[in-house]
Amino acid sequence: MAVVSTGFIVFDLCLIIGAAFLAALVYFKHSYRYWKVKRVPYLEPTFPLGNDEYFFTKSATFAGEAKSWYDQLKARGHKFGGAWSFYRKVLVLVDPDYIRDVLTRDFHHFANRDMFANEKFDLQGCHLFNVRNSHWKPLRQKLTPTFTSGKMKMMFESVMQCCDHLVEHLEECAETGENIDSRKTLSSFTIDVIGSVAFGVDCNSFSKEESDFRKYANLFFRPNFLDYIRLLCLKLFPDLARKLRLKIGNTRRTKFFRDMVKQTIDHRIQFKVTRPDFLQLLINMNVERDGKEVLSFDQIVANTILFFVAGFDTPSTAMNFALFELARNPDLQEKARQEVRKVMGRNDGQTTYEGLREMTYVKQVLDESMRMYPPLLTLSRVCTKDYELRNTDIVIEKGTSVVISTLGLGRDPEYFPDPERFDPDRFSAEEKAKRHPYVHIPFGEGPRNCIGLRFGVMQSKIGLARILSNFRLSVSLKTKLRINLDKKLFLLKENEPIYLKAEKL
Repeated sequence: MAVVSTGFIVFDLCLIIGAAFLAALVYFKHSYRYWKVKRVPYLEPTFPLGNDEYFFTKSATFAGEAKSWYDQLKARGHKFGGAWSFYRKVLVLVDPDYIRDVLTRDFHHFANRDMFANEKFDLQGCHLFNVRNSHWKPLRQKLTPTFTSGKMKMMFESVMQCCDHLVEHLEECAETGENIDSRKTLSSFTIDVIGSVAFGVDCNSFSKEESDFRKYANLFFRPNFLDYIRLLCLKLFPDLARKLRLKIGNTRRTKFFRDMVKQTIDHRIQFKVTRPDFLQLLINMNVERDGKEVLSFDQIVANTILFFVAGFDTPSTAMNFALFELARNPDLQEKARQEVRKVMGRNDGQTTYEGLREMTYVKQVLDESMRMYPPLLTLSRVCTKDYELRNTDIVIEKGTSVVISTLGLGRDPEYFPDPERFDPDRFSAEEKAKRHPYVHIPFGEGPRNCIGLRFGVMQSKIGLARILSNFRLSVSLKTKLRINLDKKLFLLKENEPIYLKAEKL
């Protein structure tokens, strides 16, 4: 009897799974007719992945597949077109005028990023990047004062001190002739910067012993199997995920940073310690004004973690590829070096906050690096109320995801002829004036652009200036001639390490 009973259970389970599969098939087939019914040009989907190139994407947002969508629609002469991420309908924008409409002109229809947030059950996972609806604007207004010119100047010295460790490390490599793992080296620098500027912690990431701070920091970019499952669920079934109280962050990582923030706050309040860093600016807001809390502890934790993740990865990626291209283009490297030395010569041989603004060619190097290798592969928004595309009768319905491929725009030969060639002169004032302003948007545009872009640029320029003024770089023979990019992450990475050689000047 037990065998017969077990057989019935297995049979029933197979029927349930089969019925669920058929229901999914019917739903997907109906969903896959969506853009055709709306008379929108679209890419033919395949069940069950739609137009996803990566079945197990490592991101909770759209990754490198958006570049493929952009290229296909552009090749067909379309200004926009439909695609599917599994069953989810996606509108891909190609024409920069429509991109400007969505990000800026008609922003009120697209205020939400297509990122998971659970404002009710995951307060420490809701930060400025993913918070939705009416929550984002008040938070943006609270955090904006932390990135004024005065605050940037306050953090400048901390970045310069961290750069001393970077220069010392490169000096050792130059003396021994050691190959330099570019990303690892620059990540150590940016971890030191964010540890100091965000948390007031001296990480000393260039030491041989790995600190807890560095260990947990690296875990943000090394998701495990359960992280993949959770991220896939958040991407495909966000409403269900909220009901199940799922969180976007790994509990261990969040707990580590939460405890660090709490200990730092308690220490500073108890001993009346203040530091010129990001966390101090947030602590100063964690007071009541007119009976209202300006910034809660949960908001401080969430946005400190966001500041860490963005400030750690984005500048290191920009500098990593910039140094790689300069190393294999020695004439451009020398041009950048001469500008740095000329500016430093006007400031008693020092790199100063004011002097950074005069390093226009170094900024062009960074812009060209982010054109070819944008740290953030895609920008995505969700339509919050029905919207009619300009000069059409097509209505984007509420809840529809809208995707912009920064990698597709940056590698588009219409805007950047010979796009595989590294040429910082593309970003001279004269050349920029000839292009549509929305074809190079590595930090986004409009009211929800990257709030910390000025800090990221400052940090990257300091790193490049200090390196170029002290070392001549070349590409190690250990580096492959062609760098393959990992497009499964929404934050761009190279698949193989980039190794450089440094010669002390």
